[in-house]
Amino acid sequence: MSRSYKNVRPKKHFVYAVDDLMTLYGVVRNTVSNWVKEGLKPSDGFTPYVFRGAEVKRFSDARRPTNKAHLRKGEFKCFVCGYRMFPAPESLSCGATKGGLRGLWGACSNCGGVVTKRVNETDCDKILKCADTNTSLASLDEGYEVIPAGIGNDRQPKAEIWYVVNDRILYEWLHFAGRWDDKTISAKLAAIRQFEDFCDGKAFAKVTIADVVAFREHLKSSVDASAKEQFSISTVRHRASHLKSFFEWLVEQKGYRGLNKTLPRYFELPKKFDAVALAPNKRPAPTLEEAVEMVGGMPCRTSKERRDQAMMAIAFVAALRADTITSLKIGHLEVSAKIVVQDAKSSRTKNGKSLRINFFPLPAIFARVVCDWKTELLALGFEAEDALFPDEKHLVKRQFASSADNIPVMSSTHAVSAAFKTASEPLRKRFPPHSAKRCIGNLSMKICKSQEEMKAWSMNMGHEDEDVTLKYYKQIPDERVFEIFDQFDAENVDTVDDKDLMLLYHEHRLDRGTPEFERARRLVLERQAKGNGADET
Repeated sequence: MSRSYKNVRPKKHFVYAVDDLMTLYGVVRNTVSNWVKEGLKPSDGFTPYVFRGAEVKRFSDARRPTNKAHLRKGEFKCFVCGYRMFPAPESLSCGATKGGLRGLWGACSNCGGVVTKRVNETDCDKILKCADTNTSLASLDEGYEVIPAGIGNDRQPKAEIWYVVNDRILYEWLHFAGRWDDKTISAKLAAIRQFEDFCDGKAFAKVTIADVVAFREHLKSSVDASAKEQFSISTVRHRASHLKSFFEWLVEQKGYRGLNKTLPRYFELPKKFDAVALAPNKRPAPTLEEAVEMVGGMPCRTSKERRDQAMMAIAFVAALRADTITSLKIGHLEVSAKIVVQDAKSSRTKNGKSLRINFFPLPAIFARVVCDWKTELLALGFEAEDALFPDEKHLVKRQFASSADNIPVMSSTHAVSAAFKTASEPLRKRFPPHSAKRCIGNLSMKICKSQEEMKAWSMNMGHEDEDVTLKYYKQIPDERVFEIFDQFDAENVDTVDDKDLMLLYHEHRLDRGTPEFERARRLVLERQAKGNGADET
């Protein structure tokens, strides 16, 4: 592995063990030990070591090559791997004096390459003394370190303080959390760290009901417009849920069983936080006509443009999420059957859900664009295990295709987001990728004529219950609401009770002279008069 570590990004809320760092950075155990000697601070003094991700990031960023910062006393820069480090004392040797400076040689603790440095007589004596006593060279410039024990500083312009007292139990929780997706784990950890910061780093073993109640009230107040740190209702609801889940696990762990067993329930929020926010304008959904205009209006001169158009089309025709789209393979698209296979084993799906999705009944342009794209890829030599929507650099004719060199799927959803942005700009609107699912949800109100059809539609969207489709993916535009109520005002709408009363009147089952008879008679006469007026017109 390259020693630049440019693509290694430790997550600041996570907790890493030595083995995790070895895997993440592709190094051996001795390298991690050297890092600890050079300033990487474990979360506590116990072994095996665990490290907070923010501290790993700080240490990694501090060691990145730079031409601006001066080397510290005893610090060398390796011109092989580009890192700054303190070489092992036993690897040092001293050369002859030249121009008042002495030359020092050592071995890079990262790559083993030779590092050199010229120093004055005084610094040379200090370094050689460390070598004689087998003392780390980092001790020569301890004043440079500004991070107190147990507290980290990310060295950004605005200092961020973190706490590490709970890192070891969080590392244990990460083993339990492995059943979730990485994004879900990150969201849960963000909520846990927010609670930890709110309690000023208090050990979880000492958390009280008062702490939980205070944090719950803090979350509730954060949705107010005047809040210093404002969150949406959805964010607050999810964070409270994440913390409740974490503490349900925590109270069963050894060393934490003395916690009040009712603690998790105190994270529950009022019912108003379960309500769907009344902000349809914040969740835009194109109409079917706009969707046709978006897909049909996209440029399609190059392979990349045709790929983007196909990603747009499949988002609508199969109601797919952006992450699922970018992880599809050619074999997942069955053109003849007009089916998209959402396979959780080989593509990224929500909650590991697998299903076969029938093309939704949309104008022919959507299916045509998707099918034409697969035909184009097959003509280039692509096979079933290759990505359906590959990166632009792979959109060339394959000369020697084999199972050993399958075209990989894209790792991010950026291409889908960019395609939706390009397609919606001519409409002077901004539709995100998820708006395609909302468009399909809205379309069900026009197409589905029975409960059975609605059930089938929802299942094809990946929803086990049609209530999910109704709650999250159906919207009635404001203008349509106004039209419906205008009709209410213009028409004499009969209630179910009125209709039953008129039926009894026509069947002569009402006693003449009773209030029910008189009301039924009046309703019938009004309906007859309305009908006569329509005939005259």
